[in-house]
Amino acid sequence: MKTALAKLTSRKFLACVAGIVSGVVVLCNGATTEGVTAIITSVVAYLIAEGYIDAKAVKTAAGVAQDVSDKVSDESKDGQ
Repeated sequence: MKTALAKLTSRKFLACVAGIVSGVVVLCNGATTEGVTAIITSVVAYLIAEGYIDAKAVKTAAGVAQDVSDKVSDESKDGQ
């Protein structure tokens, strides 16, 4: 629950929501192309940013797992 609340209050998410709201306002004023472009751009930018952050987290976790694996392997060799 904490992570969901943190994501909802993140600057990236709030910027995405602001872009969507701006796009809807532009749509209501009759500029269809510009409004749709603002909405799609906001959502795509948010998805790219979150994907980048998730990829970094996976890379870090994989590095930690590899370090632990190496230490366990070294200790088992020393014990023989």
